[in-house]
Amino acid sequence: MSELGGRDFKNSLDIDGKELVVTYKNYIAKAAKTAVEDPNGVPIAVFVIPTPQGPEKYFLKSGEVLDVGPLAVYFDKEPRLNNKPILRLISDENGISFVSNVSINWLKMIDNSTGVYKQGNIYKLDERRMYNINGIQLVTKAVLNKGAVKVISEEEYKKTMKMEMKMQSLSALVVDVAYDGEHREVALMGKGKRYIGFEETLVIGDAEIMLEWGAKAIELPFSLKLRDFVLLKYPGSMSASSYESNVVLIDKVNLIEREHKIYMNNTLDYGGYLFFQSSYDQDGQGTILSVNHDPGKWPTYLGYILLGIGMFLNLLNPNSHFGKLARKKYVYKANSVAAFTLLLALFYTQPLLAAPMDDIQKIDKDHANHYATMLVQGNDGRIKPLDTYAIDLLNKIAGKDSMFGLNHNQVILGMASNPDAWKKIDMIKTTHPEVKKLLGMSENQKTFAFEDAFDKYGQYILGPLAEEALRKRPAERGKYEQELIKVDERVNVAYAVYSGRFMNVFPLSGDLNNKWYYPEYALKDFPPQFSHEVLALLKNNSIGLSHGLKTGDWDAANKAIDEIKSFQNKYGANVIPDSNLIEAELFYNNLNTFEKLYPVYLLAGLVLLFIIFMRLAKPNLNIKIVMNSVYIVLVAAFVAHTIALGLRWYIAGHAPWSNGFEAMLYISWTMVLAGIVFARSSDLAMATTAIFAGVTLFVAHLSWLDPQITTLVPVLKSYWLTIHVSIITASYGFLGLSTLLSFVSLIFYIMLSNKKKREQLSVNILESTRISEMSLIVGLSLLTVGNFLGGVWANESWGRYWGWDPKETWALVSILVYVFVIHMRFVPMLKSNFIFNAVTVVAYSSIIMTYFGVNYYLSGLHSYAAGDPVPIPEWIYYVISVIVVIIIWASVNRNKLMNIKPTK
Repeated sequence: MSELGGRDFKNSLDIDGKELVVTYKNYIAKAAKTAVEDPNGVPIAVFVIPTPQGPEKYFLKSGEVLDVGPLAVYFDKEPRLNNKPILRLISDENGISFVSNVSINWLKMIDNSTGVYKQGNIYKLDERRMYNINGIQLVTKAVLNKGAVKVISEEEYKKTMKMEMKMQSLSALVVDVAYDGEHREVALMGKGKRYIGFEETLVIGDAEIMLEWGAKAIELPFSLKLRDFVLLKYPGSMSASSYESNVVLIDKVNLIEREHKIYMNNTLDYGGYLFFQSSYDQDGQGTILSVNHDPGKWPTYLGYILLGIGMFLNLLNPNSHFGKLARKKYVYKANSVAAFTLLLALFYTQPLLAAPMDDIQKIDKDHANHYATMLVQGNDGRIKPLDTYAIDLLNKIAGKDSMFGLNHNQVILGMASNPDAWKKIDMIKTTHPEVKKLLGMSENQKTFAFEDAFDKYGQYILGPLAEEALRKRPAERGKYEQELIKVDERVNVAYAVYSGRFMNVFPLSGDLNNKWYYPEYALKDFPPQFSHEVLALLKNNSIGLSHGLKTGDWDAANKAIDEIKSFQNKYGANVIPDSNLIEAELFYNNLNTFEKLYPVYLLAGLVLLFIIFMRLAKPNLNIKIVMNSVYIVLVAAFVAHTIALGLRWYIAGHAPWSNGFEAMLYISWTMVLAGIVFARSSDLAMATTAIFAGVTLFVAHLSWLDPQITTLVPVLKSYWLTIHVSIITASYGFLGLSTLLSFVSLIFYIMLSNKKKREQLSVNILESTRISEMSLIVGLSLLTVGNFLGGVWANESWGRYWGWDPKETWALVSILVYVFVIHMRFVPMLKSNFIFNAVTVVAYSSIIMTYFGVNYYLSGLHSYAAGDPVPIPEWIYYVISVIVVIIIWASVNRNKLMNIKPTK
């Protein structure tokens, strides 16, 4: 039933010499059944019967029978059953009445009056009345002396009912049934597949005809037998790590019987049929497979391969448009490419927070770091050093990696070991003035203490308000509600630290799910022999910590930590990561590379822009040494960036672009890579990409992106993730460079009013436009190839190349947008440097929508917000306004660009 057409059909069937013909009449995508008055109609009663699955609606016509198990309703027919409650409907010129073989309790829904209908007596059947027949509730929705059942659209139905109704999403296929000289119009309800209970039966002449519509059932030429279903979960969590079906394929024709395992990204392929692990029953006892028949997989893949080779050769071909652009170069005097001065980013160092630290003894940094080498199990089941968890916790609470001159491990250990003192310290951040008033904070105060969140009676101040805010849909939450939810989370995270419930450090021997537990649980619920062992460990730790604070000798405290680590190795060895992985993660945390890189990128990019600006003012100025020094710094930063990404990949066990934070790290890496690629052609390319990369890394470290290394859902455990996502995301860097250079060109257009600098500015525009177009071609090629590789991944994972998922659709939209941009030069009216630059700047919005918009505003396979949109930040509107103003302003000077011939 395609929206594009092709719905017409006419099927016939010979029945003893008489032809039965079913002809298409109409299709309603969202349909509802209703009963309407019809002078030529028949008596109709419409009932609704509540069931555990929801209310069921029945349309009963004169001459029909409704049997719902414990109750039968006969309409103008003699009952054949006597072993159950019977409701008999009778129609005559006075209307419709009924008689029952049991007493019936009734409720009039208009005024809530009640009564009893006695068995054997005849009563009038009224609308909007509930009949309770031996526990079966039957509600009359409509009673028509002459009526017909009509299928209408959902919108029309709601207008008729004059109210919004929650309806089952059904479609209706309307057909004409012709047999023995009679025609009947029949509306078949369903969801586009065969659905039990949605068949329609009618009697014409001597034939009883049942009609249903939907997917055609195909019998496989072989069978599958399930031997076992295995569900693997991440240790200590309910999240599935993998699930697989162990099946036996039985082909009796070819005398083949063999075993096969089907799991995510590992299909069973036999006779052109592909079986995919789709899902499983909630009780974990049954498996759900999807099946696809694709005899043309390899011809399709061959097409993709040829497409990729063609795009690659296009970049190497000296006679292609890309090759011609690469040979051009626009030069002015000192062979410089000028730029404009960007607004310098304001760097500032926040002073240490003032807090009453007098009652707190500082824990030795070396001991805190040794404490942090202990392993802990996160909520997702990942076993990681406590050092990693401490960073996450302190970031959640205070938005910092360190405070009060203490590192994250000292702070978290201090909070856990001396909660009463730390609860008085201002360390939980908030910014909203209304929340500050609730907590009794001053306007200039940025943090509050844990105990400030409770009134004098010990009641949590923010609890009811946070619950009310959470009940609102994200799109309906204002800044006040958003901040309430964030602060409530910070308070709860702080409580988890103070109570020690964050420390899931004790594995339980024999636990089927390999779950680790926090101290309080271990002491109360572990078997006695284990709880006593845990108690001894905790006592030694407490004594060692107390001794260290008093004497400065931390040997006993360090030994206590080593004993806990020995306990972990003894009872949790089967889930503990390799020691090299743990050391690598501690090293990664200590480096903190990405947070250190963004000021390097920003500063180097801004210095480079400043140098280019100086060379614009004085073309003969020799600053080659300074330029080369900046380049060396950027290349060194890029190398460090690459090593840190590789280290994160090694630690996580999967490619570092599986969530929003990691994608930002990778996008910034591709931006710098794009700048290095085009550095020989344009200093401006290197400068702009360095700044863009710095901003991207800065955004990655804002509080709304989670930097945690997480586990993967089963479908992402595929090498196709590495290939597909890396190529797609790399395209964003090259397209981002193109956007930046085009934006610079628009600024140059504005500056063309300066006649003295017009020639030099024209060179700058032509050169930046050239590099922008080259970068755009590379980005478009990567985006296209990456999108088709996504089709391969989808086919290998769940048996279809394309499903019009929002992410897929917007990736295609982005490809079409950039195809249009790169081919505008063939349209005489659009062949203009100005138009190219203006459209290129606007075109990047499709990439932003593809990445951020789909992930956070639409529902689908790639979404993070499940279709419940978060509010659009206000600054987005300012950015759009600035871009519009710049384009309009630049358009004033679009005809002042000088015609300068390139060198080759």
